[in-house]
Amino acid sequence: MIKCKLCNTKNADKKGSHIVPHFLLKRIENIEGKTERDYELGFTIEKLNSKPHFGRSVQPEELEETFGEISDEDIEKNKHPLIVDNFFCKDCENRFALIESEYAKTIEKKDTSDYESGVSSNVGILFWASVIWRISINGESGVKLTPEQNEKLRQILDCFLPSKLEEIDEKGIKENGLIKSISYKLLRCIDCKDDDAKWLIFHPEFYNPLCLLIDEYVLCFCFDDNFEDIENKDCLGINEKIKQAPINKADSREIIKPFDNVTYKQMASIIVEKAKDVYLEGLYEFFDNIHVAAGGTGNKMPSEIKAEILAELTSDEKKIGRKYTQEDIKNSTMKIMKKYAP
Repeated sequence: MIKCKLCNTKNADKKGSHIVPHFLLKRIENIEGKTERDYELGFTIEKLNSKPHFGRSVQPEELEETFGEISDEDIEKNKHPLIVDNFFCKDCENRFALIESEYAKTIEKKDTSDYESGVSSNVGILFWASVIWRISINGESGVKLTPEQNEKLRQILDCFLPSKLEEIDEKGIKENGLIKSISYKLLRCIDCKDDDAKWLIFHPEFYNPLCLLIDEYVLCFCFDDNFEDIENKDCLGINEKIKQAPINKADSREIIKPFDNVTYKQMASIIVEKAKDVYLEGLYEFFDNIHVAAGGTGNKMPSEIKAEILAELTSDEKKIGRKYTQEDIKNSTMKIMKKYAP
């Protein structure tokens, strides 16, 4: 058996590990009214694909609302990109669970001005580092740290994630050379509605800091105390709020900067527009390549044919779970192009 990706010593014998802690993941994609595991229903959006996934406890009638007719093959092929087998050993999985359980207590605390979350920044560093590192090594969410960054976080987590909460080495964390340069800012929408769209996105243009949008949080995480990208790149229109947010470092109390639902909805609109632009860019490139391969005139598909394909892709006749997948793109493209075949 392969070795645990955290400790590198014990067998990776744990199945069903959540890359993103369940207490956050359930707020992003669980079906309405459900908080337990295995009730997820979500989508991974890629440049030329939309991959749906669902938990094994989602009932067939609920799946049919999203997919229409659901087959045994659909169920067999279903795999949640953020739930994995044989990544970690059971002992390390329990260490993740311990820090997640402690950090989950902060969910209930909110305020209208900068406020203490209720945990130390040492717990915050371990928690957020564990989220970023697991997302990176999983490679399914649009971010991959450098090998050096991955190893730095792995060493920190393996050294300081405790087996019991009272065993957190506060002094060791404060004095550790790898941790001294790490800092983060944390912002949170304090009046998110249940029906507001929730996200799990790394901003693709940010490196100093890494910017993670997860549930109703915005995390800016630095390896070297360098927040320079906030000065010269747009972060969904909230750069000024990020600049004003307190910096959390080891051996202090974690401070969160709140923002309101109006700002959250503005951020969501920007995300949707950016995603649409990326998706359309990929589609148009695909259409042009198909046009050339089919022997069309010039190197670009005529705009009126592109518009017909897009109309077919967005047809209300198709269930959302069947739209925008690679199969849907291929079928819609071929359907329209056949009309123009000699």
